[in-house]
Amino acid sequence: MNNRTKLSLIAAFFILISCSVKTLKEHYVLSYLPDPAQNEKYKSAKIPFDFRVEVQNFEMNRIYDRNSIVIRESLHKLSYDKTNEWALRPDKGIPELLVYHINSLNLFKECKIDFLSDNPDFYISGMISNLEIYKSEIATFAHVKIFFEFRDSSRNILIRHIIDKKAELVKPDISFFIKTVSDVLKAETDMFLLKIVDYLKTHAGDD
Repeated sequence: MNNRTKLSLIAAFFILISCSVKTLKEHYVLSYLPDPAQNEKYKSAKIPFDFRVEVQNFEMNRIYDRNSIVIRESLHKLSYDKTNEWALRPDKGIPELLVYHINSLNLFKECKIDFLSDNPDFYISGMISNLEIYKSEIATFAHVKIFFEFRDSSRNILIRHIIDKKAELVKPDISFFIKTVSDVLKAETDMFLLKIVDYLKTHAGDD
């Protein structure tokens, strides 16, 4: 076997190995546990309210409408992480967190993602405008901009809660980004639900 043949075989071997090696992807999900101490805030309300509430899948800015986590470098430049993806995309994951949070507080007679046979009394919907890691020369932070909406049975907006947070990432890795976003969602969801409870305490008898 001459040297040229040996080199060809070695090259073919390494090409075969490189083709067989797959990039391992990491998958992440937004999650948190509601704080039982927060229940104290709702003691003045007559819960559970005798209503059925449907939490709908959120709308999503087309930039983020994909599995990859978005990393933005400037207003005009962003990239999609090739190795880090959502296990459950936020447009579905955040509504599931809302249902879990609401039911853990026992706020309503029934709350779930979809009412197949009956019409609910109220709807919760939302829009994810920004959900990204923002990396600049100055700082790295999580940018979360989400709209929560509480609607009546005719889909009229009764309450709108806007989340627009830029939380610095002291550990600029994906796991800390996911935890930071989850913490933001936990705090802001508490605020949103308190607005709903305050509204229903005043208006629940109007129907």
